[in-house]
Amino acid sequence: MTKLQPSGAVEDLRFTLYRYCLSLTRSAWDAEDLVQETCLRALPVMNGSVAHPNPTAYLLRTAKNIAVDQSRRKKRAERALAAMQRSEAALSRFYGDSAELTAMLGLLLGHLSPLQRTVFLLKELFGFKNGEVAAKLSTSEGAVKAALHRARIAVEKLKLGARFRDPDQPSAPAADVDESLLSAYVNAVRHGDPQALVVLANAEAQIIDPVEAVSRLSQRFAPSDIASSSSVTMRFAA
Repeated sequence: MTKLQPSGAVEDLRFTLYRYCLSLTRSAWDAEDLVQETCLRALPVMNGSVAHPNPTAYLLRTAKNIAVDQSRRKKRAERALAAMQRSEAALSRFYGDSAELTAMLGLLLGHLSPLQRTVFLLKELFGFKNGEVAAKLSTSEGAVKAALHRARIAVEKLKLGARFRDPDQPSAPAADVDESLLSAYVNAVRHGDPQALVVLANAEAQIIDPVEAVSRLSQRFAPSDIASSSSVTMRFAA
């Protein structure tokens, strides 16, 4: 039976651990949190219920591993926040306030091809690089650059037309834009889901089956958030 550590030895280990955590985090609050998590993970070694040739080294290594994991999670969260902020900035720059989102996406549907529209949104709204967009759409970087160039020209014309619109009259999507398809695009943007845009573009281009596209979107969004399967399928099949 393994002999448990005396309380004094446990306190010595914890003190050494705290000093090390403080050197890692440079914050008393963060150090204490790191100590707590390390102690929970390494409790059997700390109290002696599990034998280890060097408990101090084991504790410090455990603390460092936890700190590295926390740092990585923090960086991922920061990148996600930055991406969200870029998306919000892009929405504000291209679509105005949130009330204009549906109308402006309707204009994109009415005036851009599926490839141009998807490339434009993935680049300008979600910040993907040309190579990433090309990989998602199974096309070349040259095709992406050409589609983006044409899309930007079209969008500038749309923005120019909007500046001369009566400010008291809200903009409206093109008359021939299917409402179910527009709803699917709006939900993809509002949910910050670039892959949903790829699914829609592939379905419109008949690269994937429309029923499969609807099924994929149904898995991503709540039923109330997407257009009905029959309506979207009819639009893709047209």
